[in-house]
Amino acid sequence: MARPRSRRCILQFSPARSEGFPIHCPSVASLWDHDRSIPSGWRRPMKDFAGMSETIAPLSIYPCCPLTGSVMHPGLTVPIDWRRPADRRAWQIWWNADDGFGQVFPRPRPSEVASFYDIDAYYTHAERYKPDVEAEAESVGLLGKVLGALAYRFERGAEPTSAWWRSIIPAGSENGLEIGCGDGDRMRTFGPHLRHVRGVEPDPRAVRVARERGLDVMEGTAEQLPAEVQDRRYDLIVFSHVLEHTLDPVLALANARELLTEDGVMSVEVPNNASEGSRRMGPRWRWLDVPRHLNFFTPESLQACAEAAGLKVQAVLYRGYVRQFLPDWMVDEARITAEMERRDVTQADIDAQVRHSARLFAATALAEPRKKYDSVRVICTRD
Repeated sequence: MARPRSRRCILQFSPARSEGFPIHCPSVASLWDHDRSIPSGWRRPMKDFAGMSETIAPLSIYPCCPLTGSVMHPGLTVPIDWRRPADRRAWQIWWNADDGFGQVFPRPRPSEVASFYDIDAYYTHAERYKPDVEAEAESVGLLGKVLGALAYRFERGAEPTSAWWRSIIPAGSENGLEIGCGDGDRMRTFGPHLRHVRGVEPDPRAVRVARERGLDVMEGTAEQLPAEVQDRRYDLIVFSHVLEHTLDPVLALANARELLTEDGVMSVEVPNNASEGSRRMGPRWRWLDVPRHLNFFTPESLQACAEAAGLKVQAVLYRGYVRQFLPDWMVDEARITAEMERRDVTQADIDAQVRHSARLFAATALAEPRKKYDSVRVICTRD
Protein backbone atom coordinates (compact mmCIF):
# COMPACT_ATOMS: atom_id res chain seq x y z
CA MET A 1 0.00 0.00 0.00
CA ALA A 2 1.47 3.32 -1.05
CA ARG A 3 1.62 6.11 1.47
CA PRO A 4 3.34 9.49 1.74
CA ARG A 5 6.97 9.22 2.70
CA SER A 6 8.31 11.29 5.56
CA ARG A 7 11.20 13.36 4.24
CA ARG A 8 13.08 16.62 4.64
CA CYS A 9 12.84 19.60 2.33
CA ILE A 10 16.23 21.25 1.91
CA LEU A 11 16.49 25.00 1.40
CA GLN A 12 19.27 26.38 -0.74
CA PHE A 13 20.16 29.80 -2.09
CA SER A 14 20.14 28.39 -5.62
CA PRO A 15 17.25 27.23 -7.81
CA ALA A 16 19.13 24.00 -8.59
CA ARG A 17 17.87 20.67 -7.25
CA SER A 18 20.10 18.79 -4.83
CA GLU A 19 20.56 15.03 -4.52
CA GLY A 20 16.97 14.33 -5.53
CA PHE A 21 15.47 16.15 -2.53
CA PRO A 22 12.72 18.73 -3.10
CA ILE A 23 13.86 22.29 -2.53
CA HIS A 24 11.64 24.99 -1.08
CA CYS A 25 12.89 28.57 -0.79
CA PRO A 26 10.16 30.71 0.78
CA SER A 27 10.33 34.46 0.95
CA VAL A 28 10.17 36.13 4.34
CA ALA A 29 6.75 37.47 3.35
CA SER A 30 5.52 33.92 2.80
CA LEU A 31 6.84 32.92 6.22
CA TRP A 32 4.91 35.79 7.77
CA ASP A 33 1.74 34.81 5.89
CA HIS A 34 2.10 31.21 7.04
CA ASP A 35 2.85 32.35 10.58
CA ARG A 36 -0.48 34.17 10.73
CA SER A 37 -2.27 30.92 9.85
CA ILE A 38 -0.72 29.05 12.81
CA PRO A 39 -2.83 28.94 16.01
CA SER A 40 -2.15 32.19 17.85
CA GLY A 41 -0.77 30.48 20.93
CA TRP A 42 1.80 28.79 18.69
CA ARG A 43 3.00 31.78 16.64
CA ARG A 44 6.64 32.75 16.55
CA PRO A 45 7.44 36.33 17.57
CA MET A 46 7.86 38.48 14.46
CA LYS A 47 11.30 39.46 15.75
CA ASP A 48 12.40 35.91 14.88
CA PHE A 49 12.24 36.95 11.22
CA ALA A 50 13.92 40.33 11.72
CA GLY A 51 16.85 40.99 9.42
CA MET A 52 16.04 38.16 7.03
CA SER A 53 16.43 38.65 3.32
CA GLU A 54 13.19 39.69 1.63
CA THR A 55 13.86 36.99 -0.96
CA ILE A 56 14.99 33.90 0.92
CA ALA A 57 14.76 32.94 4.56
CA PRO A 58 18.18 31.80 5.89
CA LEU A 59 17.08 28.39 7.10
CA SER A 60 18.81 25.20 6.02
CA ILE A 61 16.27 22.41 6.54
CA TYR A 62 12.48 22.32 6.51
CA PRO A 63 10.63 19.09 7.31
CA CYS A 64 7.75 17.96 5.11
CA CYS A 65 4.39 16.80 6.40
CA PRO A 66 4.28 12.97 6.46
CA LEU A 67 0.58 13.08 5.61
CA THR A 68 0.77 15.09 2.38
CA GLY A 69 4.42 15.94 1.72
CA SER A 70 3.81 19.71 1.93
CA VAL A 71 6.34 21.95 3.66
CA MET A 72 6.04 22.59 7.40
CA HIS A 73 7.03 25.82 9.16
CA PRO A 74 8.21 26.69 12.69
CA GLY A 75 5.12 26.73 14.88
CA LEU A 76 5.99 26.60 18.57
CA THR A 77 9.10 26.41 20.72
CA VAL A 78 8.77 24.46 23.97
CA PRO A 79 11.60 25.79 26.15
CA ILE A 80 11.92 22.80 28.50
CA ASP A 81 10.58 19.34 29.32
CA TRP A 82 8.68 20.27 32.45
CA ARG A 83 8.67 16.68 33.72
CA ARG A 84 12.48 16.50 33.45
CA PRO A 85 13.63 20.05 34.21
CA ALA A 86 17.27 19.02 34.56
CA ASP A 87 17.27 18.50 30.78
CA ARG A 88 17.51 22.07 29.54
CA ARG A 89 16.93 21.36 25.85
CA ALA A 90 14.31 23.35 23.97
CA TRP A 91 12.05 21.56 21.48
CA GLN A 92 10.72 22.91 18.21
CA ILE A 93 7.31 21.94 16.87
CA TRP A 94 6.88 22.47 13.14
CA TRP A 95 3.37 23.04 11.86
CA ASN A 96 1.50 22.60 8.58
CA ALA A 97 -1.50 24.91 8.71
CA ASP A 98 -3.06 23.43 5.57
CA ASP A 99 -3.08 19.93 7.05
CA GLY A 100 -3.56 20.96 10.70
CA PHE A 101 -0.65 18.79 11.74
CA GLY A 102 2.55 19.35 13.71
CA GLN A 103 5.69 17.39 14.58
CA VAL A 104 8.73 17.80 16.78
CA PHE A 105 11.72 18.31 14.50
CA PRO A 106 14.49 17.22 14.46
CA ARG A 107 13.02 13.82 15.25
CA PRO A 108 14.63 12.08 18.24
CA ARG A 109 16.50 8.83 17.73
CA PRO A 110 14.55 5.68 18.70
CA SER A 111 17.20 4.92 21.32
CA GLU A 112 16.62 8.35 22.86
CA VAL A 113 12.84 8.10 23.18
CA ALA A 114 12.92 5.66 26.12
CA SER A 115 14.73 8.22 28.28
CA PHE A 116 11.77 10.62 27.95
CA TYR A 117 9.68 8.22 30.06
CA ASP A 118 12.30 7.55 32.74
CA ILE A 119 10.39 9.55 35.33
CA ASP A 120 8.52 8.51 38.44
CA ALA A 121 5.60 10.94 38.10
CA TYR A 122 4.10 9.40 34.98
CA TYR A 123 0.62 7.94 34.95
CA THR A 124 1.61 4.52 33.55
CA HIS A 125 4.03 4.01 36.45
CA ALA A 126 1.27 3.15 38.89
CA GLU A 127 3.62 1.91 41.59
CA ARG A 128 5.20 5.37 41.92
CA TYR A 129 2.64 7.78 40.49
CA LYS A 130 0.80 8.92 43.61
CA PRO A 131 -0.35 12.54 43.35
CA ASP A 132 -1.55 14.28 46.48
CA VAL A 133 -5.18 14.63 45.44
CA GLU A 134 -6.34 16.29 48.66
CA ALA A 135 -3.58 18.90 48.58
CA GLU A 136 -4.31 19.71 44.93
CA ALA A 137 -8.03 20.09 45.62
CA GLU A 138 -7.30 22.40 48.54
CA SER A 139 -4.89 24.54 46.53
CA VAL A 140 -7.42 25.53 43.84
CA GLY A 141 -9.78 27.01 46.42
CA LEU A 142 -13.52 27.56 46.16
CA LEU A 143 -13.40 28.94 42.61
CA GLY A 144 -11.53 25.88 41.37
CA LYS A 145 -14.03 23.53 42.98
CA VAL A 146 -16.97 25.47 41.53
CA LEU A 147 -15.42 25.35 38.05
CA GLY A 148 -15.21 21.57 38.16
CA ALA A 149 -18.85 21.29 39.22
CA LEU A 150 -20.00 23.69 36.50
CA ALA A 151 -17.95 21.99 33.79
CA TYR A 152 -19.52 18.66 34.70
CA ARG A 153 -22.92 20.10 33.80
CA PHE A 154 -21.66 20.96 30.31
CA GLU A 155 -19.81 17.69 29.65
CA ARG A 156 -21.25 15.95 26.57
CA GLY A 157 -18.20 14.00 25.45
CA ALA A 158 -18.08 10.37 24.32
CA GLU A 159 -16.41 8.89 27.38
CA PRO A 160 -15.04 5.36 26.75
CA THR A 161 -17.02 3.60 29.46
CA SER A 162 -17.65 -0.14 29.47
CA ALA A 163 -21.10 0.51 27.98
CA TRP A 164 -19.59 2.63 25.20
CA TRP A 165 -17.11 -0.09 24.29
CA ARG A 166 -19.91 -2.64 24.20
CA SER A 167 -21.81 -0.41 21.76
CA ILE A 168 -19.00 -0.28 19.18
CA ILE A 169 -17.54 -3.80 19.42
CA PRO A 170 -19.02 -5.94 16.61
CA ALA A 171 -21.33 -8.76 17.67
CA GLY A 172 -19.52 -12.07 18.04
CA SER A 173 -16.10 -10.44 18.50
CA GLU A 174 -13.41 -12.53 20.18
CA ASN A 175 -10.00 -10.83 20.07
CA GLY A 176 -8.95 -7.36 21.13
CA LEU A 177 -5.60 -5.57 20.97
CA GLU A 178 -4.53 -2.34 22.61
CA ILE A 179 -1.37 -0.77 21.21
CA GLY A 180 0.28 1.46 23.78
CA CYS A 181 -1.73 -0.02 26.62
CA GLY A 182 0.29 1.51 29.47
CA ASP A 183 -0.39 -0.30 32.73
CA GLY A 184 -3.53 -1.95 31.35
CA ASP A 185 -6.34 0.09 32.91
CA ARG A 186 -8.24 0.44 29.64
CA MET A 187 -7.88 -3.25 28.78
CA ARG A 188 -9.81 -4.02 31.95
CA THR A 189 -12.64 -1.75 30.74
CA PHE A 190 -13.25 -3.20 27.27
CA GLY A 191 -11.79 -6.65 27.96
CA PRO A 192 -14.97 -8.17 29.46
CA HIS A 193 -16.70 -7.76 26.07
CA LEU A 194 -14.13 -9.98 24.31
CA ARG A 195 -12.83 -13.49 24.76
CA HIS A 196 -9.15 -12.56 24.73
CA VAL A 197 -7.32 -9.24 24.96
CA ARG A 198 -3.66 -8.49 24.35
CA GLY A 199 -1.63 -5.36 24.87
CA VAL A 200 1.58 -3.88 23.48
CA GLU A 201 3.57 -1.28 25.43
CA PRO A 202 7.09 0.13 24.88
CA ASP A 203 7.66 1.19 28.50
CA PRO A 204 9.10 -1.78 30.47
CA ARG A 205 7.96 -0.31 33.79
CA ALA A 206 4.37 -0.09 32.57
CA VAL A 207 4.61 -3.62 31.12
CA ARG A 208 5.67 -4.92 34.51
CA VAL A 209 2.72 -3.24 36.24
CA ALA A 210 0.27 -4.63 33.65
CA ARG A 211 1.62 -8.17 34.01
CA GLU A 212 1.37 -7.94 37.78
CA ARG A 213 -2.33 -7.28 37.20
CA GLY A 214 -2.59 -10.54 35.27
CA LEU A 215 -2.85 -8.95 31.82
CA ASP A 216 -1.37 -10.35 28.60
CA VAL A 217 0.99 -7.52 27.67
CA MET A 218 4.13 -7.65 25.53
CA GLU A 219 6.90 -5.12 25.14
CA GLY A 220 7.04 -3.48 21.73
CA THR A 221 6.17 -0.41 19.69
CA ALA A 222 3.41 0.46 17.24
CA GLU A 223 5.97 0.66 14.45
CA GLN A 224 7.56 -2.70 15.37
CA LEU A 225 4.87 -4.95 16.79
CA PRO A 226 6.00 -8.14 18.56
CA ALA A 227 5.80 -11.30 16.48
CA GLU A 228 3.48 -12.89 19.05
CA VAL A 229 0.89 -10.17 18.39
CA GLN A 230 0.92 -10.78 14.65
CA ASP A 231 -0.15 -14.43 14.87
CA ARG A 232 -3.87 -13.59 14.88
CA ARG A 233 -6.40 -11.01 13.69
CA TYR A 234 -8.35 -8.70 15.99
CA ASP A 235 -11.96 -7.55 16.04
CA LEU A 236 -11.06 -4.45 18.08
CA ILE A 237 -7.80 -2.50 18.01
CA VAL A 238 -7.35 0.47 20.32
CA PHE A 239 -4.95 3.41 20.24
CA SER A 240 -5.72 5.76 23.14
CA HIS A 241 -3.37 8.73 23.39
CA VAL A 242 -0.64 6.74 21.67
CA LEU A 243 -0.33 8.06 18.11
CA GLU A 244 1.10 11.36 19.36
CA HIS A 245 4.00 9.40 20.90
CA THR A 246 5.03 7.51 17.76
CA LEU A 247 7.94 8.29 15.48
CA ASP A 248 5.88 7.32 12.42
CA PRO A 249 2.13 7.66 13.03
CA VAL A 250 1.05 6.53 9.55
CA LEU A 251 3.15 3.37 9.79
CA ALA A 252 1.74 2.70 13.26
CA LEU A 253 -1.83 2.73 11.93
CA ALA A 254 -0.93 0.82 8.78
CA ASN A 255 0.64 -1.97 10.86
CA ALA A 256 -2.51 -2.19 12.95
CA ARG A 257 -4.75 -2.20 9.89
CA GLU A 258 -3.06 -5.39 8.69
CA LEU A 259 -4.17 -7.10 11.93
CA LEU A 260 -7.78 -5.92 11.81
CA THR A 261 -10.48 -8.43 10.81
CA GLU A 262 -12.69 -7.60 7.82
CA ASP A 263 -15.54 -6.52 10.11
CA GLY A 264 -13.32 -5.19 12.89
CA VAL A 265 -13.16 -1.65 14.25
CA MET A 266 -10.27 0.53 15.32
CA SER A 267 -10.55 3.32 17.88
CA VAL A 268 -7.86 6.02 17.71
CA GLU A 269 -7.82 8.92 20.19
CA VAL A 270 -5.31 11.77 20.47
CA PRO A 271 -5.07 15.21 22.09
CA ASN A 272 -7.06 17.82 20.18
CA ASN A 273 -4.70 20.62 19.20
CA ALA A 274 -7.61 22.56 17.69
CA SER A 275 -9.08 23.00 21.16
CA GLU A 276 -9.39 26.38 22.81
CA GLY A 277 -7.35 25.12 25.75
CA SER A 278 -4.44 24.34 23.44
CA ARG A 279 -4.74 27.70 21.69
CA ARG A 280 -4.74 29.69 24.92
CA MET A 281 -2.00 27.81 26.77
CA GLY A 282 0.45 27.23 23.91
CA PRO A 283 3.59 25.46 25.21
CA ARG A 284 2.07 25.32 28.71
CA TRP A 285 -0.90 23.17 27.68
CA ARG A 286 -0.95 20.01 29.77
CA TRP A 287 -1.69 17.73 26.80
CA LEU A 288 1.27 19.06 24.77
CA ASP A 289 3.80 17.12 26.88
CA VAL A 290 6.85 17.46 24.62
CA PRO A 291 9.06 15.45 24.08
CA ARG A 292 6.92 12.42 24.94
CA HIS A 293 4.43 13.77 22.42
CA LEU A 294 6.05 14.03 19.00
CA ASN A 295 2.99 14.52 16.76
CA PHE A 296 0.19 17.07 17.11
CA PHE A 297 -3.22 16.50 15.55
CA THR A 298 -6.40 18.39 14.82
CA PRO A 299 -9.62 16.49 14.00
CA GLU A 300 -8.88 16.96 10.30
CA SER A 301 -5.29 15.70 10.40
CA LEU A 302 -6.23 12.69 12.53
CA GLN A 303 -8.71 11.69 9.83
CA ALA A 304 -6.07 12.30 7.14
CA CYS A 305 -3.58 10.12 9.02
CA ALA A 306 -6.07 7.27 9.27
CA GLU A 307 -6.90 7.53 5.57
CA ALA A 308 -3.20 7.60 4.64
CA ALA A 309 -2.86 4.28 6.48
CA GLY A 310 -5.66 2.73 4.40
CA LEU A 311 -8.43 3.06 6.98
CA LYS A 312 -11.95 4.39 6.47
CA VAL A 313 -13.16 6.82 9.12
CA GLN A 314 -16.69 5.96 10.22
CA ALA A 315 -17.14 8.50 13.03
CA VAL A 316 -15.39 11.44 14.71
CA LEU A 317 -16.00 11.80 18.45
CA TYR A 318 -14.79 14.14 21.18
CA ARG A 319 -14.14 13.83 24.90
CA GLY A 320 -12.39 15.58 27.76
CA TYR A 321 -14.13 18.72 28.97
CA VAL A 322 -14.63 18.53 32.72
CA ARG A 323 -11.09 17.28 33.38
CA GLN A 324 -9.69 20.59 32.08
CA PHE A 325 -11.24 22.15 35.19
CA LEU A 326 -10.22 19.58 37.79
CA PRO A 327 -7.55 20.38 40.41
CA ASP A 328 -4.83 18.14 38.99
CA TRP A 329 -5.10 19.75 35.53
CA MET A 330 -5.01 23.31 36.84
CA VAL A 331 -2.17 22.60 39.26
CA ASP A 332 -0.13 20.87 36.56
CA GLU A 333 -0.52 23.80 34.16
CA ALA A 334 0.62 26.13 36.95
CA ARG A 335 3.65 23.86 37.49
CA ILE A 336 4.42 23.85 33.77
CA THR A 337 4.37 27.65 33.70
CA ALA A 338 6.74 27.83 36.67
CA GLU A 339 9.13 25.19 35.27
CA MET A 340 9.32 27.04 31.97
CA GLU A 341 10.33 30.13 33.93
CA ARG A 342 12.82 27.97 35.86
CA ARG A 343 11.40 28.54 39.31
CA ASP A 344 9.27 26.76 41.89
CA VAL A 345 5.50 26.87 41.60
CA THR A 346 3.74 29.14 44.10
CA GLN A 347 0.19 29.48 45.35
CA ALA A 348 -0.01 32.68 43.30
CA ASP A 349 0.71 30.62 40.17
CA ILE A 350 -2.13 28.24 41.01
CA ASP A 351 -4.51 31.13 41.74
CA ALA A 352 -3.63 32.69 38.37
CA GLN A 353 -4.21 29.39 36.62
CA VAL A 354 -7.63 29.00 38.24
CA ARG A 355 -8.59 32.46 36.97
CA HIS A 356 -7.36 31.48 33.51
CA SER A 357 -9.48 28.33 33.71
CA ALA A 358 -12.53 30.41 34.62
CA ARG A 359 -12.04 32.44 31.43
CA LEU A 360 -11.59 29.22 29.45
CA PHE A 361 -14.85 27.86 30.85
CA ALA A 362 -16.71 31.04 29.90
CA ALA A 363 -15.38 30.75 26.34
CA THR A 364 -16.04 27.03 25.83
CA ALA A 365 -19.06 25.85 27.81
CA LEU A 366 -21.29 26.29 24.74
CA ALA A 367 -18.57 26.06 22.08
CA GLU A 368 -18.48 23.63 19.15
CA PRO A 369 -16.88 20.25 20.01
CA ARG A 370 -13.59 20.80 18.13
CA LYS A 371 -12.95 23.87 20.28
CA LYS A 372 -14.40 22.57 23.54
CA TYR A 373 -12.87 19.13 24.09
CA ASP A 374 -9.23 18.29 24.77
CA SER A 375 -9.27 15.02 22.81
CA VAL A 376 -10.59 13.73 19.49
CA ARG A 377 -11.28 10.11 18.53
CA VAL A 378 -11.94 8.42 15.20
CA ILE A 379 -13.66 5.07 14.73
CA CYS A 380 -12.25 3.30 11.67
CA THR A 381 -12.70 0.16 9.59
CA ARG A 382 -10.47 -1.46 6.99
CA ASP A 383 -12.40 0.03 4.06
